[in-house]
Order: sequence, then C-alpha cells, then structure tokens
Amino acid sequence: MTAANAFVPRFEAWLLRETGIDASSLGVNALERAVLERVRVACLGASAHDTNVSVDPADIDAYWQQLTTSRDEQQVLIEALVVPETWFYRDREAYVALARLANERLVRDPTHVLRALSLPCSTGEEPYTVAMTLLDDGIGENRFTVDAFDISARVIDHARAGIYGRNSFRGAPLAFRDRHFTAFKEGWQLGERVRQTVRFTQANLFDLQPNVQAPYDFIFCRNVLIYFDRDAQDRAIRLLDAHLADGGTIFVGPAETGLMMRHAMTSARIPLAFAFRRSTPEERDATRQAVKQAVSGIAARAVHTAASTSAAGTRDSAKQSPAHRAFTRTPLRAPPTVRAMPPEVPPQAAAVPSLDAARRHADAGEFDAAERLAHQHAIVHGPNVDAFHLLGLIADARGHVDDAADFYRKALYLDPAHYEALTHLAALLDIGGDHAGAQNLMQRAQRSAARAARSTDASADEAQRSRGFHASRRS
Repeated sequence: MTAANAFVPRFEAWLLRETGIDASSLGVNALERAVLERVRVACLGASAHDTNVSVDPADIDAYWQQLTTSRDEQQVLIEALVVPETWFYRDREAYVALARLANERLVRDPTHVLRALSLPCSTGEEPYTVAMTLLDDGIGENRFTVDAFDISARVIDHARAGIYGRNSFRGAPLAFRDRHFTAFKEGWQLGERVRQTVRFTQANLFDLQPNVQAPYDFIFCRNVLIYFDRDAQDRAIRLLDAHLADGGTIFVGPAETGLMMRHAMTSARIPLAFAFRRSTPEERDATRQAVKQAVSGIAARAVHTAASTSAAGTRDSAKQSPAHRAFTRTPLRAPPTVRAMPPEVPPQAAAVPSLDAARRHADAGEFDAAERLAHQHAIVHGPNVDAFHLLGLIADARGHVDDAADFYRKALYLDPAHYEALTHLAALLDIGGDHAGAQNLMQRAQRSAARAARSTDASADEAQRSRGFHASRRS
C-alpha cells in the first residue's frame, strides 16, 4: 500500500467531520493532492508543487499530528480545498425576486428592518449584490442589514477590502458597476455606502446556533450543499430553516432544489430563482404523494420498455440469419425519436424563437408561453437537452413532480453527464424511497463535476501557456 492511498480515509473523515464536505465531491484525488502539498511545505520545508520531493508514511503521520493539534494548519488545509467561484449578480433572477419580495415585506410592515444572510459568502460578490439590489430598488441602508459568513479567513479579508478584478464582472448589463464602483489600475473599488451595509464573519455554516440571533427574511446558501454528504445536507437545511423568519425565503443553487424537497420546504414558484419557503403540512403531504406516484410511474414505464425491447429483439433475431446477426450490433438503447414537423410549424428554423425567449417567459411566470416555445424549439430543431432541462424546471416550479422527472430523464438521455438534471432527478428518487437509484445518480453527477473541473483547469493551463508564448514572441 502506498503512502497516498493509505492516508486518505482518515483525512476524508476529518474533512467531513469539520466541514461537512464529502471529499469525493471535490474531484478525483483533490484531497490527496492538497494533503501532500501541505506535507511538503509544513513538514519537509519544500515547495508545495515540488513532486520530486518524496513523501513517506512517517511524514504523513507527522503532518496528521500537526493537523489535529493546530487550528491554523486546519484552516490552511481547508482553504487549499475550498476554491471560490463567484461573481456579481450570478443567477440574476434570484435578485429580481429578492427586490420584489423585500418590497412586499416592507409594504406589509413599514417599520420592519430587513435581514439577509449570505453563506458561504466567498469573496463577497453575493452579499454585496444583495446590498446593491436593495439600494437600487430604493430601500435605504437603514432599512436592511446583510450578514456574510465564510469558513475561509482569506476570502473574508478579500471581501472586506472590496477590490475586484474583471473576473467578478461577467455577463451584462454592468450598469451597477458604474453606480457603485470606482475604477483604478488594479480593478474596481466598491463604494463605502454598499460596503458598510455588509457584516463579514469567519464562521462555518455548522457554527450557527438557532435562536442566538434574530431570524433572517432572506438566506442565500447557494452551490455549497452539493459538496456535503447526505447527513450534512440534512443538518445544514435544518439549520437554515431554524434561522429563517416566518414568511422568509431561502435561495439555493440550481442543482440543490431537489435537496430542499426532502425537508419542510416548498418552491416559491419563482422560475429560475431557485427560491424556497417553509411548507405547510398540507403541502408536505401533497409533495410526498406526488413524488411517490412519479417514481412508481417511472419504474413501471422502465419495466414496460425493457420487456417490449426484449420481446422485439427476440422477434427480430428469429428473422435474421446467423451470418446477418454476426455483423449486426444491437444498440444498448434506442436512438431518440425525432418527431416529424407538423404542417403548421414553419420549416425555417430561424423563424422559431430561441430558448432565450422561453426562459424570459418563464422568468415572468408565463409558464404556458414558455412551455409552448420550448416544445416548438424541440419540434423544429430536434430533441434538445437545454429545452428538456428548462421544461423540467418549469414543471418543478408548478409542482408537477412527475412531469419534471420525465423531462430530466429526457435531458439525461441526450446528455448523460448533465449535472443539474442528474442532481434534480436524484433528489426526486431519494424522496420517493429509491435511495440506491438516487445514490447512483449523485455519483454520476460528482464524476461529471470532476470532469468539468479538470476540463476547466486544462483550459486555464492552455490559456496561460498561450499567453506566455505570445509574451515571449513580443519580447
């Protein structure tokens, strides 16, 4: 047994216990690489990336002793594993919903001071976006507070400084940058008016104590639950619920909506905002029943399809000669059926609105129009993974769990590695009692995320090499 595969289990257990993070969700060998880098630095005095320096089991044991007795070293290792990836107004629909809900809350109670929470807040783009959204909607800085927590001291320091580079400003429009930032050669400095509305604290999500502070009207906890194992996910959602005010809203990431359905949470029915509120007992019972029916229907259709395929294959084989069968490969699954274009649909694909139009209708709550455009897109252009995924999200927003499951499966038929469809369908299966099926889908989702991360790293490395090549040529 090598040093590498000998030490991994105890470090995995430590990471899960300290942070709730499942090491497998970080990508293949991410924890192993981080630990070996820290061993080289902390125990051998070498460069973190100097792979020529050999590490033996005694070195790893020495590092383990240091890790378990030094809070500073624990923080360094955690920060080596937690890579922030965020930008201003990420998933803009969530902030549109925030502005509307905040104003509705103040109309009901004009004396109320809104409270918002962002965790993990990373380098500050999310909580600052919350503040800018409220300010730009005419809500004064004395009418709200924003708390921002993150486990990493490094990113908290970055957030407090309020200085951001180009990578924090993605997409359009960027008018908010002109209103709230001052440009200088290192990037953009956020204005004091926005910065003073956000209070940053270094803390783990699991450090939150119920009933210690006033509840929050809005909680942003996006794209972190997917890194936890199931027990940590459940514990985290219970903590978030305990800190949510009556009538409050929790915003999660697009791949985490299904996780909320395991608990007393109901979709706020705001398309593409991925917002949830506390369920009533009647809503909880209705959701459980709908999911069970959906899962039963999916299982029944799968059995029927398998039986039909087997019978058809037997009949076809009986008609074929041995020589013909020897050179004919039976497909593992049938190709997707492309429906013939009906006469009333124009044959010119350019005349058909894009999926962006369908998304805009969905954002406005115009579900019928959104569904019609998405279906029309699929008829003209053929089966489309983005169309099916959008239809699944719309069905989720309407509470049509069985339809949502069907659309997610269609999306996975076209793209078996589609991360959001995998996680959404996994959650539906899990709620319906098919825990093995849900676990299988989540493992596929984790492998998909790991491949995407490796691809991103490779692209970044290639871009860096390209910049170096061009710089050398210029010199």
